[in-house]
Amino acid sequence: MPRSIWNGGVSFAGVDVPVKVFGATDPQGVQFRELHERDGGEIAHLLVDADGREVDRKDVVKGFEVRPGEYVVLTDDEIKAATAPKRKTVDIEHFVPREQIDPDLYDRPYYLAPQDGAEEAYAVLTAALAKTGRVGIGRVVLRSREQLVAVMESDRMLRMHTMRFADELVDPDKIDLPRTRKPDKRMLDMAARLVDGLSGPFKPGKYRDTYRDRVLKLVKRKAKGEEIDTTPAEAPEPSEDLMAALEASLEGSKR
Repeated sequence: MPRSIWNGGVSFAGVDVPVKVFGATDPQGVQFRELHERDGGEIAHLLVDADGREVDRKDVVKGFEVRPGEYVVLTDDEIKAATAPKRKTVDIEHFVPREQIDPDLYDRPYYLAPQDGAEEAYAVLTAALAKTGRVGIGRVVLRSREQLVAVMESDRMLRMHTMRFADELVDPDKIDLPRTRKPDKRMLDMAARLVDGLSGPFKPGKYRDTYRDRVLKLVKRKAKGEEIDTTPAEAPEPSEDLMAALEASLEGSKR
């Protein structure tokens, strides 16, 4: 049973809804340890200064570079002082249409559950967000840092996403893309038919982390003493005859 990582409330227009915050993700990536090749012992990372001398963790401070080579040192308490809110609340500032939010702005998801006695207020807020199609945009302090968040209804629950600020996204106009000509109509129609042929409802459970599966399978084979083929995969080449490639794909999809 997941445990709440934070207890507080959702606050908007003078209304407080006490909630518990739960992590909504459970990373399943493959974890590797760094080992000494000679004897298989684990590697430890040490803090060293510019001259290579080891530095004790208690002697490390945080500095912000104001000019090249010149730093302003701040203590942990001074950094915490920049975190304005003094109470544990998700302070909603605005409600906005859900479809207006660029998905790239979303970062990490959390579930919000009602604290004891807050079930009615929680249900009212959840239903109101579902009925209006709105998302609450506000701020909360998580892990000693103020974060922009979005609170939304999802399957009759409240879900909260931490968000990136707009200036954290790279402006696509700054990407050097080659000019593309208008596609041939026949090619475009064929490509659209291919897209339609591969279309269907989105089912998250349908997709697995196949990289993780392959690595775990490889580990089992290596543990049995099997030799692993490390020949690198060939990079795909652009189709020399795009029309022929599209026609072959369409024919294959029909079969």
